[in-house]
Amino acid sequence: MAGALLVACGPAQDARPDPLRRPAPPVFGRFDPASTRDIDVDALPVLPEITPTMAESLRAIYRAGLARGNHPRVLAKLGDCMTENEYFLAPFSAGRYELGDYAALKPTLEHFLGAPARANGVRPWDKDSFATPSLAAAGGFNVAGPLDPTWSNPDWCAADESPLQCEFRVSKPAFAIVMFGTNDVNTTDLATYDFYLRTIISQTLDAGVIPILNTFPTRPENPAKTRQLNQIVVKVAQDYGAPLINLNRALAALPNQGVDPQDATRLSVPPDGRVDVFSSEHLRYGFTMRNLVTLQTLDAVLRAVR
Repeated sequence: MAGALLVACGPAQDARPDPLRRPAPPVFGRFDPASTRDIDVDALPVLPEITPTMAESLRAIYRAGLARGNHPRVLAKLGDCMTENEYFLAPFSAGRYELGDYAALKPTLEHFLGAPARANGVRPWDKDSFATPSLAAAGGFNVAGPLDPTWSNPDWCAADESPLQCEFRVSKPAFAIVMFGTNDVNTTDLATYDFYLRTIISQTLDAGVIPILNTFPTRPENPAKTRQLNQIVVKVAQDYGAPLINLNRALAALPNQGVDPQDATRLSVPPDGRVDVFSSEHLRYGFTMRNLVTLQTLDAVLRAVR
C-alpha cells in the first residue's frame, strides 16, 4: 500500500502564511536515521510542556482554523484499532464518568460533549467527538492508511478523497489526536514511516487543525522497532512544534505495559469495562490511562488557545 501512495499523497499546497512552525515539505527517502538515534523516549514527560512559544503558535493555527469554519468543540481521531476502539474516549459520551482526583478535567469534557461531530450527522453516535467513529481511524491502518482513498467510507467521502481529507471536510475539527505505529512495527521501514507521518501532520495543519501526536505502546515481540518508530514520532512533534503525549511512557509501569495480554494490538481494559473511571485501580489498565492523558493534554491545549 505504501508504494502506491508515494505520488498521490504529497502535502496539500496552501499559499496562506503558516501560523505554526513548519519544516520543509516531506520528501520520501530523505529520512536521516542519525536525526532520531539519540532521542530517549523514556526520558520525555508523559504530558506536553506548552511553552509560551508553543501556546502562541497553537493560538494562531486555532484561529486560522476557525476562520476556515472549523468547529472549536470538535475533535478528530486519527489512528488504528487502538484509536477506533469503543473504549477510547467514547464512553465519556454517556455522561457516567467518574473523574475522582481529576475533577478539574470536567470543563474540558463538557467542552466536547454534546457538540455534533459531523456537519450533517443525523445518527445517534454522531452526537459528539467522543462517540463518533472517525472516518480516518480503522483497525489495520498503518501510517499510510488515512492517506489512501481506497479506504475512504463511501457513505461520507468522495471517490478521490482520502480518509484524512474526508474526516476534516465532514467533521471540521479544531483538534486531532494522532497515533500510528502498532501496525507499522512489522510492516513499515523507518523512512516510509517518517514520510507518511510528516505528510499526515502537514495536511492536518493545512486544514487548520491542531495535531496532538502520541507515541504508541511497545509491541512486546519487537521493542527495538517500537523504540525507533517512537523516536520518529518525537522528532516529528519537535520539528512541527506540535504537542506530544508520551503514551509509551505513561503505559510503561502498568501490568503488561498497558497492552491486552491476549492481543498486542489493543490496550487493556478493566474487568468492569469502565475506562471512564479514574480510580487508582482502573488506571492500571491501558485504555483508562490513555483516556486520562488524552483529556489532560486537551485541557492544556484548550487553555493555550484561549
